[in-house]
Amino acid sequence: MNFLSLVAPDVWRDLIERGRRRTYRSQAVLLAQGESPDGVIALVDGLVKVVQGNEAGDRLTLMLRGPGEVLGEMGVLLDRPRSATVTAVRPCTGVFMAAHAFRGYVARHRLEPIVYRLSVDRLNSQERLRADLAHLPPAARLARVIVHLADEIGRRDGDTGITVELGMPREDLAAMAGMSRSSALAALARLQSTGIVSLGRRRLVVRDPALLNVAAQDDGAGGNDRPPRGAPVM
Repeated sequence: MNFLSLVAPDVWRDLIERGRRRTYRSQAVLLAQGESPDGVIALVDGLVKVVQGNEAGDRLTLMLRGPGEVLGEMGVLLDRPRSATVTAVRPCTGVFMAAHAFRGYVARHRLEPIVYRLSVDRLNSQERLRADLAHLPPAARLARVIVHLADEIGRRDGDTGITVELGMPREDLAAMAGMSRSSALAALARLQSTGIVSLGRRRLVVRDPALLNVAAQDDGAGGNDRPPRGAPVM
């Protein structure tokens, strides 16, 4: 579910036509945590990651977002500083709309219920993931994160499976699951050896979604890695 999937084609087209098209290089910052909400970005092409930092200097990747998303909308509607940093993980094309224009756009198309529903659904999804990670052993936590990413940004490629463009190092994937890099690599190797996933440089393909869901269940195994803390936002 994303913004594009919830609005009529002409409503999305109105946003694209009224905004200013921008391109972003890989690793470019689209929105920065703490900055003033001066506008939103409708993502037309590419992939971004949403990262939140805390006072201790830790940075946690909360989620990945693809085309059809509107980024920064809640900060604009609530007039609050950006709660996370959004960075391009591969070249992106977006359309920037100033805050006052976006508020007018939302009012004109009566989109308040849709925008708030999407925000609540995202928060609930992240909270469910966070609750799951709190009790799962490390290997199951990684599988659960992959299930989540496949649901969020996966692309079904015929009979080959679901492709998930990570666009980020596996350290970030490990951090999302609250695991060390070595534990995450070992868990990925097991998933690959059993044919559940296949791995590329910065992508993975879920070959067997049913078995991945089984792997994402609590198998009673222990582990010293701890799940991530902090309330994810977007």
